[in-house]
Amino acid sequence: MYFYDKTTNGFYIEDLHDIPQGATGISEETYRTLLDGQAAGKQIIANKQGNPVLVDPQPSDAHELNLDTLIWEIPQEKLTALLKHRKSSLMTTIANKTDNFKAQYLQGYSQAEIDSFYRQEREARNELPLMLLTEIFEGRDDLKSVDELKKKVIEKADLFAIIMGKLFAIKQGFETHIEKAQTMEDLDKIEEDINKWQKI
Repeated sequence: MYFYDKTTNGFYIEDLHDIPQGATGISEETYRTLLDGQAAGKQIIANKQGNPVLVDPQPSDAHELNLDTLIWEIPQEKLTALLKHRKSSLMTTIANKTDNFKAQYLQGYSQAEIDSFYRQEREARNELPLMLLTEIFEGRDDLKSVDELKKKVIEKADLFAIIMGKLFAIKQGFETHIEKAQTMEDLDKIEEDINKWQKI
């Protein structure tokens, strides 16, 4: 005869093992069914009556087994903390992804050039006296006039503004969805969409 002990969550065979006090007797068929289920990925646990039953594996450390339904659940206080942590993680992910996309658009420019873009644009739009653009024009032989350079700077600035505006709109859209998410399933769907997000 076979026995199951809920304290050790172990099985014992009569005349082969010392049977713990309080162990529950089970049939060989039940014993085989439990072992087959365990081999297939299930967990063996004791139900409220102390009898061995098969349940799905614990999804995470936050899950606790409801012994009435034998379903893993996350207590509300733990769920709230997990949702907060997951949201924070996804916010960081989209911020990093936005920065990576921006870096790809700026690939080929030196940091010194990038730092000068704002000054170049203001000079091109006649908001500042021509100094930087004058030096750039005089150092190049492919431009007919400073006005031609100014036009190129403004076109580049406008294109970059459009691209960044679209990029920020997508980022902020994700942020709004993340803030409104109520369940892990909501966040799973958002994360899936973030992973699919490609450059504009």
